[in-house]
Parts: sequence; structure tokens; C-alpha cells
Amino acid sequence: MEWKKLKHIISRARSNTRGDKEWGKLFTEYIATPLSHSTDDMLFYVRATKPTLEDSQTLLDIFRTSTCAEHDVCSNLYNTEETFYLNLLLHNFNYVLICAVCQQKQPGKDLKVFRSFSVPVYGSPNKHTMSGKAKQTTISYPNIYFSVYNFDEIFDGIVLTNNEMVCVELVAIDKSETVQISVFLGSIRYEVLDQALKSRASLTNKFMKQMSLGLIPVPSEPQFVTMNGPKSRGRVEMYVSDFKPKPDDFKDVTVNYEQRRCQSSSSTAADDDEQQSYSSRRQTGSITYGKEKYRSTANWRFQPNTKTHHYVNAQLTYLTLRWDELLDDLMECRKKPLLYHA
Repeated sequence: MEWKKLKHIISRARSNTRGDKEWGKLFTEYIATPLSHSTDDMLFYVRATKPTLEDSQTLLDIFRTSTCAEHDVCSNLYNTEETFYLNLLLHNFNYVLICAVCQQKQPGKDLKVFRSFSVPVYGSPNKHTMSGKAKQTTISYPNIYFSVYNFDEIFDGIVLTNNEMVCVELVAIDKSETVQISVFLGSIRYEVLDQALKSRASLTNKFMKQMSLGLIPVPSEPQFVTMNGPKSRGRVEMYVSDFKPKPDDFKDVTVNYEQRRCQSSSSTAADDDEQQSYSSRRQTGSITYGKEKYRSTANWRFQPNTKTHHYVNAQLTYLTLRWDELLDDLMECRKKPLLYHA
């Protein structure tokens, strides 16, 4: 069912006096029954009584659709309305995560995109720890996590230098593909990422740099850096490291990175079709795409000028949002995608 129609049904249910029975009916009709014919048949039941911090694993009960008839979602044990919302967010939308290397000379001015990478992601009420040797999975609800498990491959091309930034957008697309809504949009500048690398340098690196009087460059150790989203809404984690060119990065190169940046920034008549009106959607400027756009890391090549510029790799590992914040954006349909193009 199209999201616009389902949204209208949800609005009516919110004003219905039947309470749990109405939400239970919607859960069965729009969640459990359609999923019974799907390979993704996991249902998440939200407990009505919130557990203690020591007992957070009992916050959710997980069942398969084949056994949901044995577990009454309208039982006093569960929060029926919240259970419906959680499964709606997880099963009735597809999500695409976009990372792009951008430049904006002044706030409110045109945002230029040099490279853009997108990947489908799946929401989960569990957090999968990426950092550290011990990989752990813990219940994260009420936060929903969108994790990128092969982030080192997907976002290998997110390389930036002075006066550039990484823009991150999460787009929700309903199953009928009639609605596309931006549910997260934020950015982080190169200077912030570079400072995070330097400030977290190990004692060994600092000692080597001090002993060499700064004459021998000492590469910083990669770091997992966590940052809050705009207005503290949402959170992202990035694996940040000094960019180390590989031999393959210099194969079949026709222009170097600085030349490519200039080409991307230049305005020609041929670029008109690639210019997207940001002001018509957000009333705060516009976004302009250069001649070369990248959807994946498979075909991109550039030649960095490592003698005059320092570069960092910024690979996004996860993005997380509270379920109620995500639902509010979807119900209001107030944000059209900025970086995403189907």
C-alpha cells in the first residue's frame, strides 16, 4: 500500500477510542499478514513495562510471523501502538544511505558535490559494535540503527582535504516507491575530522614525532569518531584515517585531483541538466553536481596531490535515529531528498 494512504489510516487510528484493538488490527493487516509471505519474517514486540538498565534485553520480544498467532500483540504485556510503529518503520520502508564529498564556500550558498556514494541499508533495533576486537550486538531500542558492515569497501572513495566536507543523508522510500523522504541530513568538515585524528594520536606516535623533531611524518592511527546530528538529532560514527594512496589509484588517470575539482566546479551549458534546485526545496540555496558523478567505489579514480595537501578517509559505519523522530519525519513528509537520485 502507498505510504500516503497508510498515513491517512494511521491518523484515523490515533483518534480512535478503541485503542489497542485498533492498533492490533492494523498490525495484523499491514505488518504480520504481508510478512508471512516474505523471507524477512521477524516481528518485534515492544514490552509495555520498561526494563531496568541491567535487564535491557527484555525490552523487545522477537517472534516469527508463523508463531505470531500464539502471541497476542494486544496483550497487556505489550505496547501495541509502539509495536505497530516499530515494525512499520522496519518493514514498510526501504532506506538508502548517501555519503558525498562536498564543498560550500559560504553558508547558504551553492553546495558543490564532487563525489557521491550510496548504499541500501536496513533498520534494526539492535546495535552491532564495529569498533574494537570484540564484535557485540545489543538491544538499541528506542534507537534504530542503520549499519554499514562493509564500510571500508563501500565508502573507500570518501577522501577529502581542506575546505571540503562529508555530507550524509538517509532517505526512506515506501514499498510502492511513490514517496521519498529525507529523514537525516548532516555534514562534517575536513578540519574537524583531521583534528579528531591528531587529538587521539597514540602515545607512541606522539613520542616518535617529538623525537624526530617533526622532521619525519608520523601517520595518525585510524579512529572511530562518533558525532551527533544537527540539533542533536541522530548520531553517526565514522572510521577516520589518513589517506594512503594505493597503486591502483594511479592507473588510467587522465587528470589529477586538483584538475578534476576545478572541472567539477566550473559552470558550463552542458552542466545545466545536472543542476538541482536546492532553493525550490529548502529555500536556502542550491546544489550543483559536477561533470563526474559516482554511485559506487568501483570505477572512481583520482590522483591526489599529497605533496601540498593532506587527505583523510572518512568511512561511515552506522547512522542511528530514535524511532519517534524517524516516524515524525515520515508522517509529515516534510523533507525531500537532497543528495539521493533514483
